[in-house]
Amino acid sequence: MPAGEGRGVAIRSIRSADAPRCAEIFLHGRRQAFSWQPADRFRLDDYYDCVREDAVLVAEADGTVVGFVSLDPQACIIHNLFIDPGWCKRGIGSALLREALGLLRAGHRPAELACAARNAAARAFYERNGWTPVTAPSDDGDALVLYRLSPAR
Repeated sequence: MPAGEGRGVAIRSIRSADAPRCAEIFLHGRRQAFSWQPADRFRLDDYYDCVREDAVLVAEADGTVVGFVSLDPQACIIHNLFIDPGWCKRGIGSALLREALGLLRAGHRPAELACAARNAAARAFYERNGWTPVTAPSDDGDALVLYRLSPAR
């Protein structure tokens, strides 16, 4: 990991003991990212359903999980990327993306992810990291934008 980006943060595979912390990050992250939705739409147990078939990598700092990414290496898709709000803007999301892409490279096809069209901060983050939108955002409140990253990246 380059100096200054995610400094002091280790990226590793999830352990069973990490799941409750990831569930907390997921719950709070979704409530923040989807602020136009009622907060009670999201539950702590949603995490377990959303990552059931995924590979999960966590970012750990000072012995605490501060973010995670979940992905399907066979389909070459990143499903979730969430960082504890207190740890944002430190390069952790970018570090998780790089590690996830390492797992996706085996497919030798473009990696994909979807992002809520209304989530301007996440969309800007992905675009800064080289992802290209391949669908245009719509006016639908729950619309997703599909992003793609070529295998050469």
